Amino acid sequence: MASEQYYALCVDEEGGSTEIAFFELGREALPGALGLSLYTCPNGELQRRHLQDGDDNVVIVAKSHRDLLEAMNTGVPSSVFVGGKRIAGSVFKAMLEEDLGISLREPRLIRLDEPDLH
Repeated sequence: MASEQYYALCVDEEGGSTEIAFFELGREALPGALGLSLYTCPNGELQRRHLQDGDDNVVIVAKSHRDLLEAMNTGVPSSVFVGGKRIAGSVFKAMLEEDLGISLREPRLIRLDEPDLH
């Protein structure tokens, strides 16, 4: 993924900026679960279909890994769809952090002393 360029489904804001768009996952067990649509190329059948289904302010824009990580931290999507393939949001976030050289926290076992009940 290090050299992979991602294109995100975005909302075109006034002033020419774009914001990465999140969508509600309709068939998820948890109401309000969010998803994010990404693509590995700017044009394709899936992209055209997503643009047709959206409103006029929906665009597909190249986004940096840092932009994507910021969006992941803000919206906390449970799923990321890359070219239509589903990836767990936590897995995709870890992939971005690794590519950006952000060290991942390694789990460590912490043993707590037994409480003195006497």
